[in-house]
Amino acid sequence: MDKKEEKLDWFLWNLPTTPLLKCDLNENVMNYLWSIIDAAKEENKNSNKHLAGNISESLYLRDNDDYFFNSVLKDVGKQYVQEHNKVPCFRNSLGGYYISDLYLKEFWVNFSKQHEFNPLHDHSGVLSFVIWMDIPTKSEEQHNMPFSKGSALPSASDFQMTYIDVTGSPRAHTIEMDPSLNGTMILFPSTMPHQVYPFYDCEKERVSISGNLYYNGTFDKE
Repeated sequence: MDKKEEKLDWFLWNLPTTPLLKCDLNENVMNYLWSIIDAAKEENKNSNKHLAGNISESLYLRDNDDYFFNSVLKDVGKQYVQEHNKVPCFRNSLGGYYISDLYLKEFWVNFSKQHEFNPLHDHSGVLSFVIWMDIPTKSEEQHNMPFSKGSALPSASDFQMTYIDVTGSPRAHTIEMDPSLNGTMILFPSTMPHQVYPFYDCEKERVSISGNLYYNGTFDKE
């Protein structure tokens, strides 16, 4: 595929100490991602033993000709490093230096069934991302389950990120899962802890993609 940058609109979520980026992937990118998911099923290179998820299946993805990295991640990742490398949770804070070039190392797809979950964890690398490809449940319905409905903090099916606020206290930022998020991607520092709660009463799989960007080792002075 053409390696030109895809025209995507990125939006900044400014949590008190940690900026997150969000975008909706276009049809070209989504079609490409589904195609490499199909290829991963054929190749069947399992990644479960290297990941935290308590889920049925995770498979490594192959980014053909670095299309996804070059067209989606490269420029926005470089800009994030240049602008935000001094945030408290950023791995390998470099003071007056930054490393301009990144590369995509780990890249995988998760297939989650009901009752399965991803415990609180962080990632390797510098920046990580999550893409929701197919969410089969609606948060409102999941939060209305009998065991969740009466809770002060219903969390069934949610994706949750943890950060340290300006007082030094841990806080949670919750993203409620719904089919409207299909095609949504978020980019965040790899050290940022996050977790995925199980969903219920649904026989379909939730499909999501994750990956990590690393420094390539070339230092550039600001």
